[in-house]
This record gives sequence, structure tokens and C-alpha cells, in this order.
Amino acid sequence: MMTPFLTSLLLATTAQDAAVADVQIAPQTEFQTPEVRLAERLDALAGAGPREAPPLIDEIHALWAHSGSATIALLMDRGRAAEQADNADIAARMYDHVTQLDPGFAEGWLAAGRMAAQAEDWAYALESLNTALTLEPRRYDAYLTIARLLERANEVEAALEAYNDALAIYPAHEAATEARDRLLALQAGRAL
Repeated sequence: MMTPFLTSLLLATTAQDAAVADVQIAPQTEFQTPEVRLAERLDALAGAGPREAPPLIDEIHALWAHSGSATIALLMDRGRAAEQADNADIAARMYDHVTQLDPGFAEGWLAAGRMAAQAEDWAYALESLNTALTLEPRRYDAYLTIARLLERANEVEAALEAYNDALAIYPAHEAATEARDRLLALQAGRAL
């Protein structure tokens, strides 16, 4: 014979089981490799407006920054810290170590190119940035850095092309749009 306590416990358990049975379990999403996630985020970025782009950019940069190597990550962190402390020599050395240890890591080449441009070593800057683009052709930030270098060298046509390449990947990039429009206006003024 069941006691009232056991009867109420059994009824409560049955009611909970029924409630649990009514809950729809969402299907698990399939694991995505970083390459697949990066491709999806870059595709989304191509159609994103100024409000949707920032979180995509954050994730894209995080995916690009991941090397899979603790040594490379440490060198990149030290390079960024030196860069933020305005110690360009140490930052450049850290990034050069990265390019030597992992020549297939586009992020290292981009950082090395950025530092070379800051030191006005134009040839190495362009070589490093082009290497980054060879490894990862969707690096809009490499195109932007190249465009700025070309603009500084008064190579308006080439700079425009680089800005357009960056905007093809990241159309909502305001600074690139403004720079391109400024160069188009300058070019139109020269044509008159």
C-alpha cells in the first residue's frame, strides 16, 4: 500500500516527466572549423552595414589572430604590447621572429609590414603586406595599409585600387570609403 507521501511523489514525478517530454530539444549545431567560421563571417561582412559589421570584425580578427602555437601567440602579444608602448624596435623584432618561425601566418606578416611602414622601410612594408595577402587574400586591413602607403607615395590610381579591394571585402569600412571618395575627388580635380 502506498502512503500519501509516495502517491504525491509519484504523481509529481509523472507530471515532471510529462513536462520534460513536451520540451523540444534544439538540434545540436555541427562543429565548424575555424576556416569555415571565417568564411561565413567574411561572407556576412560583405553584406553588413555599419551597425552589423563591428561584431563580425571582432570575430574575424580573433580567427585571423589564432596561430595554434603558444610561441607565436606569445611573440604576437609581446609585439602588440611593445607597439602600444610606442617601442617600435621591439615590436618589429617580435613580429620578424613570428615571420621566421611561422612563415605561413598572415597575421605576422601584416604586423611586420605595419611596423616597416611606420619605420618608413617602404620596400619591406610592401613585401610583407603582399606576403600577408598571398597567404590570406581576404585581409582587408592589408589592402588598407597598402593603400595608405601608395597614397603617401602619391600613387593615386594604385591607392584607389587598394581601397576598392579593401571595400570589396568590407564595404561598410567608413575610413576606407572616405579615403576612396577623397581620392576620387582629387582625381576628378586633376582631370579638369
